[in-house]
Amino acid sequence: MEHIRQAVCEFQLQSPAHFELGLEVHQINEQTNTSEAIVNVLFQGNTAEGHISVPCKCRVVLRRRRTKAKLWKCIIVTQDQSVEALNHFLSSNFPIIDVPLRADTLWFWWLNNGKNFSWTDLPTELKERVVEFCMHQPHTHGIYSEKFARFGMRYKNDRRIRKPGPFEIVDQLGDWYQILYVSHQVRAITLRLCITGGSSLIHSKGLCITASSYRTLTERIDRLGEYYQMIEPHSVPTTSSEQALSKCYRRFPHIYPELKQYATFRHGIQKISLSMDFLSFMHFFKVKAGGFQRYQKSQGLTYHTFERLPNLNEIVIKLPLRPREGWKYTPHPGGIQLFHEESPCPRSLHRVIYERVAEVLASFKVTMRNFIDDNEEQRFLACRLEAVEALKFTRLELEELYADDGGGVELPEGMEREMGLPRIKQQDMGGEYLDDFQDELFPPLCHCDEPCALSLVLGASVHH
Repeated sequence: MEHIRQAVCEFQLQSPAHFELGLEVHQINEQTNTSEAIVNVLFQGNTAEGHISVPCKCRVVLRRRRTKAKLWKCIIVTQDQSVEALNHFLSSNFPIIDVPLRADTLWFWWLNNGKNFSWTDLPTELKERVVEFCMHQPHTHGIYSEKFARFGMRYKNDRRIRKPGPFEIVDQLGDWYQILYVSHQVRAITLRLCITGGSSLIHSKGLCITASSYRTLTERIDRLGEYYQMIEPHSVPTTSSEQALSKCYRRFPHIYPELKQYATFRHGIQKISLSMDFLSFMHFFKVKAGGFQRYQKSQGLTYHTFERLPNLNEIVIKLPLRPREGWKYTPHPGGIQLFHEESPCPRSLHRVIYERVAEVLASFKVTMRNFIDDNEEQRFLACRLEAVEALKFTRLELEELYADDGGGVELPEGMEREMGLPRIKQQDMGGEYLDDFQDELFPPLCHCDEPCALSLVLGASVHH
């Protein structure tokens, strides 16, 4: 009976679901055949139909393993002329019940199994649920929060100090950030959830970044590009050839998707919320209206960087509102004046920006906010629809084209790739500027029925 009870206990402790069966074994007070060591026992436990009792005969036999000379005890159960091992008998008569477990069952199972838990034996799906549960917990004032608060004060006092690493990832974990140090597998699961999101997570849309200025966007894009995701094996280049491959994916992720093991956190960005001032937006989207390309910066981050983000599925653009210093602009030598001294027209400046956005971001999902009125929003949607219909290839079709042609097609002479897109050299475009220079757009004079400068301050928050 001691061997039988020990075997039943081991059967119950293999999982909380088995422990909830509540198995018990009792010896039946009947005459036994001592020569064959047969014991009459009664097994009791819970099933889907209710609590049952199963009488049977048990005996312990000694067997020798094939690969080892050591003997081991095997319990044989006889019931209705059928003979089988004890574990098979228990599994057949007391199958686990497919219902949610009680909280006290989990607690008592934890106490009885010696407070052991085999994390490695869990399926990957369950591990993801555990990590999601950790990430779903609200942020508390713990270790991470205190450290980040202290760093925030230092960052506020000294702008030269950069925010630590990919904090957009760590910030989703809060005080659970140390889960990244558990193992390679747990780290990969956690980072994958932080980047792509999960159904039960607060950050369900994955890795999203916000930028309230051109400088903030540049800092975040550059910083996230310095850290490899390290979700897949051998994702950090260590040789010159691997570094060359990582640079290929860094520059052209759509052309070389097979090199995604070298992806950085920048490649995992799912959504960008962007707001800038008027001039920064015009430089970022390389506006050409009114001959603005004459004042275009030769260097700096532009909208072409979106082509380097293979997982980017939405761009939210907040059109600029009234500047903090008012409708005044003192351009630097050789600069351009945006606001008319007597009657500035932000409506015209908005149109210059969103018409360019509709043109260059036709292949992306774009959400535009802070329109002056509904008419401007409808005008943007019409421009966007026209730009989408004018696309020769969608993003999916381009990816298929790159795959079919082994990495793309040969470009015509005089073309070069800039951030993954073709660009005509500046010296070949000199003649294209002449007509634009004659457009006396800047500074635009307001001819609206109502001063749009006032509408932008009072009406933007009402419409969006």
